[in-house]
Amino acid sequence: MMQDNSTKRIFFTLLPMLLLSGCVHPAPPKIPFNSAEVAWAKKPGHATIKGCVSGGESTKYRYYQIFEGVTESSPIDSSFKEVPQQNFTIDLLPESAYMHVLAEKMGVYSIRFNDYKNVNDSRWVDPSVLPFIPHLSCPAAGPSICPSVGHFVFFNLPAGNWYIVVAYNDTPKQRGQIALMQKITTIEGQTVPYVSWFGVRSIKKCSP
Repeated sequence: MMQDNSTKRIFFTLLPMLLLSGCVHPAPPKIPFNSAEVAWAKKPGHATIKGCVSGGESTKYRYYQIFEGVTESSPIDSSFKEVPQQNFTIDLLPESAYMHVLAEKMGVYSIRFNDYKNVNDSRWVDPSVLPFIPHLSCPAAGPSICPSVGHFVFFNLPAGNWYIVVAYNDTPKQRGQIALMQKITTIEGQTVPYVSWFGVRSIKKCSP
């Protein structure tokens, strides 16, 4: 049987084809939403998140035979290429019991299928929750928010703990997305750096 580590490269470059393999039907968390837990998220603040949304792929691989009928491959370092994301969304879920469940759903369904757009969507959360989820989309938010390809600045946030969800490839032509979730803490009057990375290599080359 042929084994080929270039699957990573193929997955990143041919994502739309992979997304045809199934369908995820989003549904809001089944636990009650307590708005008092996240009321702080609607207050004005002076915290900032400055981040980059990027990834990478290797375009060339070495192939070698382990034993008869089994072949492995390894990327050629010089062929590594960073791929900053041109289209992405950022959603900030203020930490609470409801948002924790929603964030866990993001982790389980890290590959979104045909009917998924982004977490700020009434199919994932009850409409009454959406006002508590700060949201931006690049490049649609404009140059002050999206200063360059793969970069964003989220201004005027209150201080607190959040689940930050980044959805890659958010375009009308893209039938599905990759969504990555992490925890982040904003600090009043300070700028917090953030890096979201998808693709081969754990070395994150982009800089906020």
